[in-house]
Amino acid sequence: MKVSILGIGTELTDGQIINRNASWISQQLKKSGVSTRLHLVVPDERGLMRQGIEFCTAEADVVFVTGGLGPTTDDFTRDIIAEWLGEPLEFHPPSWDHLTARLTSRGYAVKEIQRQQCYFPRTAKVLFNSEGTANAFTVNAQGKTVFVLPGPPREIEAIWKSDIAAWVQQATQHLDPVVTRSWDTLGRGESDIATIAEDALQGAEVEKGYRVHLPYVEVKLTYKKSQVPEMQKWVDQLDKALAPYTALRDGTDVASELAKKLTLIESLKVTDTATGTYLWQRLTLPLRSFMEKKNWHFGNEFILHPAQMELHLEPLGEFGAIVTLNYGGRSLKETITSPYTTANMQERAKQFIAEKALLFWYQSLG
Repeated sequence: MKVSILGIGTELTDGQIINRNASWISQQLKKSGVSTRLHLVVPDERGLMRQGIEFCTAEADVVFVTGGLGPTTDDFTRDIIAEWLGEPLEFHPPSWDHLTARLTSRGYAVKEIQRQQCYFPRTAKVLFNSEGTANAFTVNAQGKTVFVLPGPPREIEAIWKSDIAAWVQQATQHLDPVVTRSWDTLGRGESDIATIAEDALQGAEVEKGYRVHLPYVEVKLTYKKSQVPEMQKWVDQLDKALAPYTALRDGTDVASELAKKLTLIESLKVTDTATGTYLWQRLTLPLRSFMEKKNWHFGNEFILHPAQMELHLEPLGEFGAIVTLNYGGRSLKETITSPYTTANMQERAKQFIAEKALLFWYQSLG
């Protein structure tokens, strides 16, 4: 199955917002073993939108279109899709009822301009949007399946859960899905890690990939599920070669996993005087997600508040740190030494120390 994603909106091409929707949709498809063929973004211009849908449908069997289903004059995705189909738009009374009920229940007046959100191509199947006023729709034409979705990420996620996930599961059950194994390494540069990996994989006919997301260098192997038995030999060889540097496997995010382990902690204190903002950037979003109703404090100086668990990170020289975990009457400590020890690598050293601290706390909690 070949999939493409077309994002519509001048705010995307202007760089005003990032195309999070394409990333999220691709991640959901990858769970079913489907790799997205391309992402394309076009502004709110009719000619480019028409070219965009024609290009995406020429390159893929399934196309996801996001954005342009709102009530304003620059929302005309439905018109372009209808034009591409060669069909008229028809009013859909249930969508008007949905829109009216949603707005009035929240104290908003319903305006005539919003009626355009209730028009769909004649052969479209309407997909109700539980998180917004603009319903989505899907059409089948020219041997292609096209899903047309609103722009807000929360609304796309709701429609995916209610309708699209089941369709993807059904549509992909006969496929030989794609499998990706990955190694996140710490402490060596991309060229060093690539050399080690290439030496370990000499003779392997497999798709290889490398990605730097500081301070990690990621190595990826991608192959079909039916190839798992024959590829296990190469996975094992790469595992062994990268073992001294491997921190995480198969897309695990240590900050999110640590936050999950902290869900039973009622109060948490995190003190970081070693990395500036790096540890804070990594931890605050996951902690907010998993500890919304808990008491937690984060600071770059001594915090007076008592807490059930305390996580401390303090500098040791210019390129090292001491990481501590205090919990349940025990105190665990470890010294972190950064491999980056030159003046122009101080930022890289801080990133490395922050990640090593997260790994220490995660592993210490079992």
